[in-house]
Amino acid sequence: MRPTSGKVIAALFSILRSASLENSDFLDLFAGTGEAAVRALKQGSKKVVCVESDAVRAKSISARLSEYISSLTAEQDGGNACAECLCMDARRAIPKLARERLEFGVVFADPPYGMGWGKILPKLMEENWGLVSPGGAFVFERSSREEPAEISVPKDDRVYGETVLSFFWKRDSEEGRHQ
Repeated sequence: MRPTSGKVIAALFSILRSASLENSDFLDLFAGTGEAAVRALKQGSKKVVCVESDAVRAKSISARLSEYISSLTAEQDGGNACAECLCMDARRAIPKLARERLEFGVVFADPPYGMGWGKILPKLMEENWGLVSPGGAFVFERSSREEPAEISVPKDDRVYGETVLSFFWKRDSEEGRHQ
């Protein structure tokens, strides 16, 4: 496990805030410690779903999310925030959530570097593009040495040392599933 650095998390949420996505539902693939999910709740997301394949980490994330939500007061809108952590592989979770017709303003993925996810994940997201709300984004964190697969959705890269955040934006006018 390689947690997303504080600098990259800060940059991610700064970009999302400037794109008016701070109150969007948030999907955190490869959740690891759950830091991005907790940050999304702190930024105002009402619904957060994490996906983590390691059972011990998934249980820890669930506890962390529950603890954070229970600490919110009514003034902080704690009664409306919800979060869950699915213990499953992202390759199964993405189509499952798409079949459930869930939409997220932000789908964030920080898979392990150097394991081929750059060739798999963008294509899988393109096949399940309905997961991203109109005006939302799929954000893929990757090593600068690993170029993602080309898909029909244009990307905007932001480089932070050896780390790259690739933003795949869904136009406001896009509806339904992208084929």
